[in-house]
Amino acid sequence: MLYQADQELTDFVQSLPKTEMHLHIEGACPFELLQEMDPEKHADPPVFWDNDYRYESFDHFMDLYIQYCGEFFNSAQRYHEAAKIVLRRCHDQNVKYVETSFHGGVIPFIKEDGPEIIAAIKAGAPDGLEVRVFMGVCHNDYKDDLKAVIDDCISWDGLAGLDLHGWEDMELEPWTAEIWRRSREAGKFNKSHAGEFMGPDFVRKIIDELKVTRIEHGVRALEDPALVERLVREGIALDICPISNLKLQVVPSMAEHPIRRLFDAGVTITVNSDDPFFLGNSLSEDYYAITQDLNFTKPELVQLARNGFELALWDKASKKEYIDELDEIAGAL
Repeated sequence: MLYQADQELTDFVQSLPKTEMHLHIEGACPFELLQEMDPEKHADPPVFWDNDYRYESFDHFMDLYIQYCGEFFNSAQRYHEAAKIVLRRCHDQNVKYVETSFHGGVIPFIKEDGPEIIAAIKAGAPDGLEVRVFMGVCHNDYKDDLKAVIDDCISWDGLAGLDLHGWEDMELEPWTAEIWRRSREAGKFNKSHAGEFMGPDFVRKIIDELKVTRIEHGVRALEDPALVERLVREGIALDICPISNLKLQVVPSMAEHPIRRLFDAGVTITVNSDDPFFLGNSLSEDYYAITQDLNFTKPELVQLARNGFELALWDKASKKEYIDELDEIAGAL
């Protein structure tokens, strides 16, 4: 564990009903399933679990992503097996609502429909956990067999929406805004990765062209005070993953992470784990990290948890139960 907490903080974070708004199902692949698939290849724990391990670049991260998980996610059944463990671990941390994504690029290769994968993931959720599934696409995915998948996904009943992910430095191609518009008009909720490796100009471009109100990461928005003011003014939220940003060297240290200053500026923020398998973290550890290195107080942790429920794509009555619980916790502090 990169971050450990004393019993008081452990118990407090556990007591908070929480959301997980930024979770890649492939990046959360349970190691025990990889060991079952290939005991020899996966005999030893992965090197990236080491506390001092840092990825050299996003390319380095993706190379290992493919090396470890590329061959595992080859069927809807495999997604189901992974989801059962991943979502149970969320539930065990007192998470009540999860937004997870799968990479749409797998569909042409495994020859199973997107709705089958979505249903398989949702079927892995334990009782008491609400799950929304997004399809992630990369900047250059609108081609070949995947073009038809992206066009068709807008009509999938079980799909919550789209998430643009992958290499931020690729050109934002014109098809993206058109697909995001069609998806939005079909009642989906779309979001996008931005402001992780590219700066505030890219965050602004994503907001302007894709019309999203949720940015995955977004931490480099801090470099532009006018953009920060816009995030606050327009209520655009950032789903931030502190340990992910540390291990991928988006930030040099947790003490220098922008989440503290973005929160203080009034930006709506949620705390998330991103890719727990490749980061060796858990959602609870991300809460520990910002408490220990960035001096987030207990009332502030409650507010971060509360933000997730306010943003959740869930009916008001269901959300209110947990918002009220968090308000009670805050009132007792």
